[in-house]
Amino acid sequence: MPTPQYVKEFNADLGELSINTGAGKHWKRFAAKNIATIRKTQVEKKKLFITRTVDRLEIDVHGEEVPYIIEKGIIKDDFEWVAGVLKSFAEKNKVNFEE
Repeated sequence: MPTPQYVKEFNADLGELSINTGAGKHWKRFAAKNIATIRKTQVEKKKLFITRTVDRLEIDVHGEEVPYIIEKGIIKDDFEWVAGVLKSFAEKNKVNFEE
C-alpha cells in the first residue's frame, strides 16, 4: 500500500486547490472537478507511550491512489481555519464534504 501524502501547505481559490507536500517547492494543483471528496476524520496516533486522537482532513482526488492528508499538528496553519476554508471551497465548487 502506498504511503499517505501529508500536506504541509495549501491554497484554495478560483476553483482550484493547490497543495504542497513538503517535497521541495513543487505545488500540485487540482481543479475542483477533479476532487472526489473531502472528509473530516479522526485517527488514533501513538506517540511514545501515549495514544491520542488526532483530527485530519482527507482529500480524495480522481486518478490518485492515496488521499492527501491534512493533519492537525503537521499543517502550518490553524487546523480549524483550514477545515473552514476547505468546507467553504467545497460548497462553492460543489465538491462533496463529509464531516
